[in-house]
This record gives sequence, C-alpha cells and structure tokens, in this order.
Amino acid sequence: MDKQKLMNILNYYYEAASLKEVERTGWQYWNVSRDKRIESIAEHIYGTQQLAMAIFSEFDLKLDIFKVITMLSLHETEEINMGDKTPFDNISEVEKLQLGKVAVAKTLSNLNKKNFYLDLIDEFNSRKTPEAQFAYLCDKLECDLQAKQYSDTKRCSLTSVSPNISNDTRVKEIIAKGAKSVADVFIAYDENKYAESEIFTALIHYLKNDRNE
Repeated sequence: MDKQKLMNILNYYYEAASLKEVERTGWQYWNVSRDKRIESIAEHIYGTQQLAMAIFSEFDLKLDIFKVITMLSLHETEEINMGDKTPFDNISEVEKLQLGKVAVAKTLSNLNKKNFYLDLIDEFNSRKTPEAQFAYLCDKLECDLQAKQYSDTKRCSLTSVSPNISNDTRVKEIIAKGAKSVADVFIAYDENKYAESEIFTALIHYLKNDRNE
C-alpha cells in the first residue's frame, strides 16, 4: 500500500475537519448570542447539502445532484487557509475569488484528483451551469434560513450588531425600507438573487411571509 496516498487522505481529512471548529464569521458580526453554540463553517456546508437534497426531492429538476453535493462539499474549503470572508470585510468579489483559488489549491495540492476538484470549484464560482447555479442559490438560502432561525429564537437583534454592519450603507437602506430583524435584512439583501428561479423565489417568499402563520 502506498503510504503517501494514505498520508494524503488523512492530512486532507484533518484540514477539512478543522472547519467543524470554526464559527461562521458573519454570526459573530451579527452578534448572535452565545447561550447556545453558533453555527460552524462545516455545519453550514452540511446545511447547504441537506437543503439541496430536499429541493431536488420535491421538484422535477434535471440536475446531477451528486455533482451539486460535491460542489457544496468543496466550495468552503478555501476558508481553511484564508478564513471566512463576508460581504462586510471590505474585500471585492474579484479579490475574494483570487484569494480563494490560491487558498483552495493549497488545501487540495497533495490529492491526486486535485484538478478534478479545482475544476468543480471553478464551475461553482462561475455559476454558468445549472448545477453551479443551483448550488450557489442553496448556499445563499441556507444563510437566510439560519438568520431566520436566529431571529425567531431571539438570538440576534439589529440593535446589537457590530459597527461594520450597522454602518454599512446597504444595511441602512434595507432598515430604512422597513426591516425589523436580522432575518429581514438577510432576506432583503439576497431576494434579488433568487429572481430567476421560481422554486427559490417561492421558498424565500414562504420563509418571509408564511412559515410562522
């Protein structure tokens, strides 16, 4: 048995598994209370995958769901070496993508199928295929679902967010239009991203207006 391959497997596993211990940076910025544990990056990945499976189950979608699940498994691996960057970290989308490519290439560098995985991450980031578009929307919706849960359980409030949130022009505009909770801000911020998908538009509308009735 090739010991180098065994070492590659275990090294990658321990690097990837480290995300189980890393809290999502955004929830720190939104000052989610610590009366219970805060979602980790690995839990977010798990949530996106379960969401994708549930949506695929309920609708007749012509997708390679295994490809979607793999994309969702891999797309946050960049955060092992670059940290969890949010829209409030004064980093452009272009810069984030560039940093992410370097970071994820480092993480995958010793795996024999690294190019296969890197191609999937590039596909996810380009959002040009049905699978990539679907995975991207699952990633966004999972955040909105978690924000809704934290808001409904009173674990966060617009009155206690960090300065980089409260001073953000986009957040101020959303609040000025009537947002009352952190979930309201998340949903308003992302709502236009779902516009071209009837399914995701219906899901976000249901989350926003109907679920607690």
